Amino acid sequence: MQQQSARSRLIFVLIDGLRDDVAKSRLGFVEGLVDEGIAWRSQVQSVLPSLSRPCYASIFTGMTPMKHGITTNDNTQRLTHDNVFDLVAESGGTSAVAGYHWMSELFSRGPFDYLRDREQENNASGITYGRFYFEDAYPDSHVFVDAEKLRQSFDPDLLVIHPMGCDDAGHKNGASSKEYAAGAAKIDYLLSRFLPMWLMLGYQIVITADHGMDDFGVHGGTYDEVTKTPLYFVSQRDGMTLPGTIQQTEIAAWLCRLLGIKPVDSMTFSQNLQ
Repeated sequence: MQQQSARSRLIFVLIDGLRDDVAKSRLGFVEGLVDEGIAWRSQVQSVLPSLSRPCYASIFTGMTPMKHGITTNDNTQRLTHDNVFDLVAESGGTSAVAGYHWMSELFSRGPFDYLRDREQENNASGITYGRFYFEDAYPDSHVFVDAEKLRQSFDPDLLVIHPMGCDDAGHKNGASSKEYAAGAAKIDYLLSRFLPMWLMLGYQIVITADHGMDDFGVHGGTYDEVTKTPLYFVSQRDGMTLPGTIQQTEIAAWLCRLLGIKPVDSMTFSQNLQ
């Protein structure tokens, strides 16, 4: 069993479907933190295909879709590869997720059963505590409240917050729509409500997205609108720098480092991410 070093608590906000240029123009609160030197900004290059379930798997395993085996959104099995949630559990820590039910299928158990799996507690491996939704239109405000309740109730080492509003608005209306812009603005508002408290309590916060969105309401391809996503790191640490662009497969190892646990060899890591 890995031994966790001095306890480092981390909140990871995974905004589904938010492309990088829209984040930069619409997340006014978060960009203000960058201007103040409280947050640092970078850009993520997603894996291919730029689809949700393959991206989720790559973010938390550090592997490409061909290596971890989740190549479409249709895979419903639990991942068998090492991932951040399993490593947290092996180190003696706990994790919690308020997110879409595909996260449960990948990192807890699948296929998802609405009655059995919506609320999960004390899982021995993978995600320790979960509150999962299964309607794409589930309000982002509810996801953040679900997450905050998990944080207050269980004090996990890793808390993942996974709202779907931007993705839902983008698929229905396209990325140039007022609905998509409003979805991004809603995320910024919710972060402005919760993030100052988390920072005051000593959490480090990472904010990113799985993939972007194009004006037709589509993603999955290779062009910048769907493969470039934002990355923000909010912390009380001094002297932090981020490279201009990182690969999505580098995130898993970085999360492990931030949590004080050793990443496995399959998790690639850039020395520019400290």
